[in-house]
Amino acid sequence: MGKEAYTIWVLDEKTNQELERVRKALEVFNIEYNPIYGHITLASFIDVDIDEILEYTKRFAEGKRAFDINFLSIGLLPSYCLACIASTSGKLLKYYEEYHQQFDSYCNIWTKASSELWLPHVSLYYSETEDLGSIIGEMSKRFAQFKGRVVRIELSVSDEDGFNIIYSHSLE
Repeated sequence: MGKEAYTIWVLDEKTNQELERVRKALEVFNIEYNPIYGHITLASFIDVDIDEILEYTKRFAEGKRAFDINFLSIGLLPSYCLACIASTSGKLLKYYEEYHQQFDSYCNIWTKASSELWLPHVSLYYSETEDLGSIIGEMSKRFAQFKGRVVRIELSVSDEDGFNIIYSHSLE
């Protein structure tokens, strides 16, 4: 039976600390927030066979090592989301293209390779009601391009309680 599943690249603690430094801009607006779980979505699957995607992800992760990525800017995504945008290049792009050689037809429009809409990013804040222009301005003051590090790949399924990690593989 098919379910929604998500494959993500998980970032190291140093990268998360830099992202949190940028997110401190939320405090200027008295916005409370939880600690970040820094990650970049590699694929969002709709109605995929979980056993099949789990085995595929395990094979894909074999031999992969931790790698660096470059964060270039802060941006506003069409979904009311402020995000830290990563460069679509190097191993991040190479592995995206490799992973999507199979099961791409099960991906949502934002991560499907054939839609050409994938934008690697870390979500920093989401709101349909806040003045995101002011917040992005404050975040931009705190942001400088930096190098981050991907250290793990995870596969999760969504359920009524949120996300359930069914596979996690350290790349170091």
